[in-house]
Amino acid sequence: MNNMPPPEASLHYSAGALAKGSSVTVDITIPNNWHVNANVAADEFLKPSSIEISAQGIHFGEPKWPEPLKEYSEALDLENLVFKGHFQIRLPIEGIDDKYDSLTTSATFHYQACDNSICLAPSKVTFGVNSTGFAKKSGLQPASLKKNDDDIQSAPETAQDHFAEESSAGTLILLLSALLGGIILNLMPCVLPVLSLKLFSLIKQAGESRKRLLTLGIATTAGILTSFWILAGVVAIIKAGGGNAGWGMQFQSAGFIAFMVVILTAFAMSFFGVFEIWIPGSATTRMDFTSRKQGFAGAFFTGALLVLLSTPCSAPFLGTAMGFAFTTSTPVLFLFFTAAGIGLALPYMLVSAFPKVLKVFPKPGAWMVTLQKIMGVLLLATVVWLLWIVHEQSGNFGVGIFAAISLLSIALSFAIGNIAPPGVAFFREVLAVGGSVIILFVIWFAFASPKYEDEVNARFKARSVQLVTEDGWYRYTPELIEDFAKAGRTVFIDATADWCITCKANEAAVLNREDFRRAMDSLNVALVKADWTRETPEVTKLLRSMGKSGVPAYAIYPAGDKSKQIVLPELLTTGAIVEKITGRRK
Repeated sequence: MNNMPPPEASLHYSAGALAKGSSVTVDITIPNNWHVNANVAADEFLKPSSIEISAQGIHFGEPKWPEPLKEYSEALDLENLVFKGHFQIRLPIEGIDDKYDSLTTSATFHYQACDNSICLAPSKVTFGVNSTGFAKKSGLQPASLKKNDDDIQSAPETAQDHFAEESSAGTLILLLSALLGGIILNLMPCVLPVLSLKLFSLIKQAGESRKRLLTLGIATTAGILTSFWILAGVVAIIKAGGGNAGWGMQFQSAGFIAFMVVILTAFAMSFFGVFEIWIPGSATTRMDFTSRKQGFAGAFFTGALLVLLSTPCSAPFLGTAMGFAFTTSTPVLFLFFTAAGIGLALPYMLVSAFPKVLKVFPKPGAWMVTLQKIMGVLLLATVVWLLWIVHEQSGNFGVGIFAAISLLSIALSFAIGNIAPPGVAFFREVLAVGGSVIILFVIWFAFASPKYEDEVNARFKARSVQLVTEDGWYRYTPELIEDFAKAGRTVFIDATADWCITCKANEAAVLNREDFRRAMDSLNVALVKADWTRETPEVTKLLRSMGKSGVPAYAIYPAGDKSKQIVLPELLTTGAIVEKITGRRK
């Protein structure tokens, strides 16, 4: 899994009786070919190393760290500050109580391990005493404890074994979170636009044999998993090229939105009976829709489309799991995407395996022709949602471009229906569909895309120089956070995107309400919005610092201190936010 073994860690006290001015030295050895970030990270998305230490009756001062090494990281494209090999951390003793016990000393080293290609999730190793240099009360000398050396020296190895077990358990918990997040994704607002596809698919399958239902369930699952694997592959390629990747990133692409507008418009026209894609032999005569059964390809496509339209938002549990997955190795990345895909597909697999659930639906009949047209209207409503996303990014100009593309898709659907109805020579369908695809490609890349990108870039450039957004929030920049930290002002950060439905739902239900604004004003909290509608390195680094791979993501910086960051869940309430800020239940 390309994971670093826990570093070797031990500690020993300075010689002689312990007193104010004595010290404890922590020895850390990092495995070969790895390094950890220094105690001062070179960038905000990297986690710095830190040390915690405690002992009964002993009071420690601030740790004295060695001088970090400077190494240029090609993967991160920056000069990083790191520790590697063997190094020591010294902690002065500032006070000793009358009854102290150095044998109770316990230390925890927090670190983030990296090699030349990846950085792992932050981790820790806990260890105890590992030397003869200890005294219990000031009158005893180190030699009096020599008989305990063997017992003492076994402590670090035991701690490391315990840490390894914790690390594996933590990864398993995150993997289960990805599975649960995939299941919950079925209930998120992002999936509502494609609810018509799922509902209609289930109704069409009612009354069919259990074997066929299971086959169609497997096909839907295959479509879901294939789409997730393709997304994982794209993420891996982007990471390998040194770029930034995140959950829902495809909605930052105008080309992807244009593709979905065309597909959904054409799908709706098919539901209206404007045209039909058919294959020779199986559709030589037009069959009534209510008697046709959904094929393997149709179920596969429905699963794939479900993934494409369900990923603009991060479900509960999914954000944290994917935040880890996006920072780890490629095999683990694919494993987490597979778990999320299985979670998303699980309800359809269960329905296919237990078809009695479908008895709640009426038997297929003529009423489905009307329902089919209603489903077409709902698909066009999804297109309207995509046009709304475009409007948020580019205004009426962009909406006009994408509306024209949608109308062109409708016109080409009618053309296909007239040129290649079922039963005619099959080459006519190939020419009609192929010609339509070529026309759409040429118009998009030659005319629509350049004009749209120019408009969007101009609008985002104008936005970036604004300190305050249209709704009164500060616009996120790293420099702004530093200013709030100097002023000691608590910050609430909303990482959002115009295409994220869960983000908009949270804004309507919580963040834009007067009671939330009044509560934040009374606590003198600065409201900061980080816009990830189009990918920017600053916001991507912010998401990484939260352990997130996509939006929505929310965090609190107490007194502006990002090192004390409090990450909130994807679903919010005003009371929960106030409680995190004040430490008191509202």
